[in-house]
Amino acid sequence: MTRMNGLAEPALPALPLAATRSGALAALLQAHWFIRLRWAFVAAALASLGLERFVTPAAVRPPLLVIPILLLAIVNLVWMGIEDYLVRRLRPRATDDAGIIRRSLLFANTQVGVDLLLLTVILRYTGGVENPMAMFYLFHMSIGALLLRPWHAIGQGIWAMLLYSGLAVGEHLEWIAPHYDFLPQFPSPGLYARGEFVAAMLVVMAAGVFAMLYFTLHITGRLERRERELHGAHDALRHSRDAIFDLQQRRARLLQTAAHQLKGPLATIETLAGLLADRVVPPDAVAGTYEKIRQRCREGVQQVTELLTLARVQRGDPTRHRRSFTDAAQVAHDVCSRYAALARGRGVSLDLQLPEHLESTVLVDPADLTDCLSNLVDNAIKYTPAPGTVTVSLSTGPSSAALDGRSSGRFSPGVEVPAETGGAVGAYVALTVTDSGLGLDSQTLTEIEEPEKDGSIFDAFRRGNNALSAAIPGTGLGLAIVREVVEQSGGQIIVRSHEGGGSSFTVVFPTQQPPGEVAGVRNTRSSVLVERTGGDEAIQEPSVARPEAHDVHVTMA
Repeated sequence: MTRMNGLAEPALPALPLAATRSGALAALLQAHWFIRLRWAFVAAALASLGLERFVTPAAVRPPLLVIPILLLAIVNLVWMGIEDYLVRRLRPRATDDAGIIRRSLLFANTQVGVDLLLLTVILRYTGGVENPMAMFYLFHMSIGALLLRPWHAIGQGIWAMLLYSGLAVGEHLEWIAPHYDFLPQFPSPGLYARGEFVAAMLVVMAAGVFAMLYFTLHITGRLERRERELHGAHDALRHSRDAIFDLQQRRARLLQTAAHQLKGPLATIETLAGLLADRVVPPDAVAGTYEKIRQRCREGVQQVTELLTLARVQRGDPTRHRRSFTDAAQVAHDVCSRYAALARGRGVSLDLQLPEHLESTVLVDPADLTDCLSNLVDNAIKYTPAPGTVTVSLSTGPSSAALDGRSSGRFSPGVEVPAETGGAVGAYVALTVTDSGLGLDSQTLTEIEEPEKDGSIFDAFRRGNNALSAAIPGTGLGLAIVREVVEQSGGQIIVRSHEGGGSSFTVVFPTQQPPGEVAGVRNTRSSVLVERTGGDEAIQEPSVARPEAHDVHVTMA
């Protein structure tokens, strides 16, 4: 079984990585933002040392201070090489490539971790716990909270506090010696040696680091949720735009074909009426000519009636189905009762199989459901030669093929559909119309599977090749009405057929609003699935007792 033209659209789709902090990280990598900022820091640090040595030559900085600054420059060269590699991988791919994003996150985490280590080394030679440049820890925390995963950012906060605590406690206990003043021209007040000052600085730094993480992560989370909502709305609008375009295309084709189809009977009626008016028709052929005119009138009226039905279904608000609770079993019984005389006249046995204690309430407008099932039953009777059988059956299941097909559920009899994980039992009701008639040829089934090429029998005024070859009259509008009803109600159509072996059309309707559905947004391209039967296999009907008379026979399974 293959799914055709699926456009499964969740109501609130998972936000692509390109729209989250990971996407922002990828964008910053492509802009070389981290690299440029680090070069700016190295340049500013070296310029400050040079200016200080020129302005206050008596103030001597420890020569070891140059080492971490130069080391930062060397490390930045390494980062440049790695970043160029990642950017080359990002450009030909989407920014939501999971593998590239994982590498980018690892790269960013490594950069932040190494930067914190080098910052701590620089603080060691510029005053230690007395240096106000410790505020750069908070700068790195804000970057981490904005760009990294939450637990990664928290890990960086813990790493920053370990480094700062090691520096402060090490100097206080003289494990790290000697102490270097923040400004060599001004002697140190010795605050690093006072335990209460060191403790206060550790508390203040810890509060600043984790408060920065908390508030930035909280704000970022809210922004991401809002971004997710905006993305869902954008996706729904895009889906609606595609649906509107698709409907406009259908409507244009429908108008063109309807005009052509109605022109034929009217032209025939005009010609025959002209022959009668001109008394060209022989007297013994007048009655036959009048009958031809009546037949053409009936065909035209039938086409107009079905066009009005299709227009009514298309014109209706798709959300009306969500407000309608219809008993599918009762509708099936009423439809079969109405078509009993037609089936009897054609020598066809019409059976209705209703499982006992079946909960068959569906979210479909009752008039639309009646039109949908009526067209299926009418087609089944029309294309089944005597003595033949047509069976209408109902079944329930936990899910529908209208969903994304992540697991497998089964409707009986013999209708397998993909299932939605975690679906509630009885969430969908399937109505199956099975006949022993002509069946669909391979070309017609292929057209159903690939309707974007030349259309299919579910398009208006399109009919199967077998029906045309057998010269069976019809408008070609019935299955178009069926598809319109199914699509608007959020259901699915399943077609099983083999040429000469009968056909089975299953329409699946929801009994509750499907999870993740966008209210008011209809899917116009994911309603039909095809299951081909192999070899000379015929469509198997449900096992029910056949009545002797050609009437509706209701079986409670």
